Amino acid sequence: MSALTSSIPTFDHDEIIQSHPIATLLIDKGGVILFVNAAAEQLCNIGRAAMVGRVVYDVIGMDRSYRQRMNDPATSALFAHRAEISIGARKSAFVDMQMVPYGRSGHRILTLVPSQSDAELMGGAIGRSGRAAGAAASMLAHEIKNPLAGIKGAAQLLARKTDASGERFTTLICAEVDRITTLIDQMEHFSRGQPIACAPLNLYQPIHQAIETARARQFPGVRFAEDFDPSLPLVHGNHDAVVQILLNLITNGCEALGGRDDGVVRIATAFRHGLSIDNGDGRGRIALPIEVSVSDNGPGVPADIRGDLFDPFVTTKREGRGLGLALVAKLARDMGGTVQHMRDGEWTRFRVHLPAVSKKGRDA
Repeated sequence: MSALTSSIPTFDHDEIIQSHPIATLLIDKGGVILFVNAAAEQLCNIGRAAMVGRVVYDVIGMDRSYRQRMNDPATSALFAHRAEISIGARKSAFVDMQMVPYGRSGHRILTLVPSQSDAELMGGAIGRSGRAAGAAASMLAHEIKNPLAGIKGAAQLLARKTDASGERFTTLICAEVDRITTLIDQMEHFSRGQPIACAPLNLYQPIHQAIETARARQFPGVRFAEDFDPSLPLVHGNHDAVVQILLNLITNGCEALGGRDDGVVRIATAFRHGLSIDNGDGRGRIALPIEVSVSDNGPGVPADIRGDLFDPFVTTKREGRGLGLALVAKLARDMGGTVQHMRDGEWTRFRVHLPAVSKKGRDA
């Protein structure tokens, strides 16, 4: 035994699990609770003695589909984002629920992590400020666009009668009118209630279109890396919406790198078994197994705006309008999906989750 090995203290693993801040339960193959840690007792507001020996879904109220899967010895793994649970007479709560196999006896470890707020994960609506921006755009767009068109028309008439020095100013007027009109068009995205037309989609078509468009802008010092799962099924989505989402995320990643020589923007896809979400739109839980992520090794999002990152007009860019990520979140939600932001080590990662085409859809 080396001197370094001998200096490492031994640990009481039971005490480590008991002190772990994540609610953790051990259940057998029939769903009977064998062990709970202190965090689980606190989350459920029930003592260990009242939980051990009971079937887990008799203690923690949950959707029938989860009860069936926990009661099925053949189901060893489960992951659900924002699963709704209830304990006793308490109001329901949303948790990220994960179940993994433990040992060879059919036992399973179940963890319950309170879900992040909608402002952080955009699992629900865009947020109050998003709806306010939509309402404002709907009311003001028509009133603003009409005088803008008149201003631009007058400037174009003046340009015909002025010299070169005057034409410089009329050109500036027209350019500024076009810029303001574009801004209003972007704001109007938040007031449109029409659903996006979705169909079976090969995800790699919009991915490659977005990457090629970003490459054409020639961001200095940025290298693109691709990590694709070639076995992904078709996505239930909209081609143009996916292109817009990815182009916004890739462009943001490139701009965040600020021209550094070792900048990398990584685009990856994966299939996530068991991931589902309830968007609160009356359709119940929707499986979102298709993941496409855009990551960069830049400095990351400042901590003070992470909670509001997907709200309109929140930006770190000097010339930014703060509409790009709000639009990303809205388009993802309109397709029945969601978008998440996270800081993973040295990487800033945005993960978009979308539904796969059902078997019925493939047959059609």
